[in-house]
Amino acid sequence: MYRVGLVGAGGMGQKRAAVVSAHPQCELVLVCDLDRAAAADLAQRYGAAQASSWEQLVATEDLDMVVVSTTHEWLAPISVAALRAGKHVLAEKPLGRNPEEVGQVVAAAAQAGRWLKAGYNHRYHPAIAKVRAVFEAGELGPLHFVRGRYGHGGRPGYEREWRADPARSGGGEMLDQGAHLVDLALWFMGDFSRVTGMLSTSYWPIAPLEDNAFGLFATPVGQVASLHVSWTQWKNLFSFEVFGRDGYATAHGLGRSYGPEHALVGRRALWGGPPQEERFDFPGEDQSWALEWEDFIRAIQTGHAPLAEGSQALKTMEWIYRLYLAAREGRSVGVAEAPS
Repeated sequence: MYRVGLVGAGGMGQKRAAVVSAHPQCELVLVCDLDRAAAADLAQRYGAAQASSWEQLVATEDLDMVVVSTTHEWLAPISVAALRAGKHVLAEKPLGRNPEEVGQVVAAAAQAGRWLKAGYNHRYHPAIAKVRAVFEAGELGPLHFVRGRYGHGGRPGYEREWRADPARSGGGEMLDQGAHLVDLALWFMGDFSRVTGMLSTSYWPIAPLEDNAFGLFATPVGQVASLHVSWTQWKNLFSFEVFGRDGYATAHGLGRSYGPEHALVGRRALWGGPPQEERFDFPGEDQSWALEWEDFIRAIQTGHAPLAEGSQALKTMEWIYRLYLAAREGRSVGVAEAPS
């Protein structure tokens, strides 16, 4: 049995606790949160003990791994401490507030010889998995472009929550939902060579943070990822589309408020006319969290890297900050420029 400690008893921590406890090879043994009542409730629910502090939790000798499900400002320091204490770590995306913090976590994992996985659970959604399978099978032909849209409308008081505080979040909507789209685009395209884009604060009084971000990311061979993320989408939306010479595969919805999850696979008609299209529906509960945890366990057991391991999360953060620089200075920013 793998013994697991959890830092963070909020919404994400509750998802993680349920998945850890449901795994036949894992036991949730310690929970910690600044909200001690929330930590006590979550620990009691799954038969775990409550740690007095995150420092005590990561120093506990018989823990095998630590899950860090906190707000952004705590992700890096807690993850670094857990790795230095010899634990494998799964931390929520984006692993920190900026490239420097994420780089510190990645370096700590390398020095400790432990796995570091970022919580990019969208890779495990069945519609995305279908798009990936079609892409890897070569059914789309050479890749032309990727297009992603992701957004919601917030809620009353959103501008007073931690995501609207630059000191805690490190960025606005691009660093929130946008990190998922950048991660997915990099997964399909390998790497980018340059980025340009624009940011806007259209509705929410959160300046200097953005509530909308528009990015064009180009690869060295001219493929383009067009990404738009928004806190003024009003009706929740998720769409990720991959187009190639011979066809396309698209993923829509994430379940619940984002609508039923489904994928479309289209094959270009050689002589014009409408494409041949197949639809794949994925009803039921979201299993991405459980699949993500299983991938993490498999990495520990086999020594093979999980999806969205630390160095990939660092690349995602670096491109987000290059987009911030490009928008701030009104120009294209290349891979050789240090993101800031």
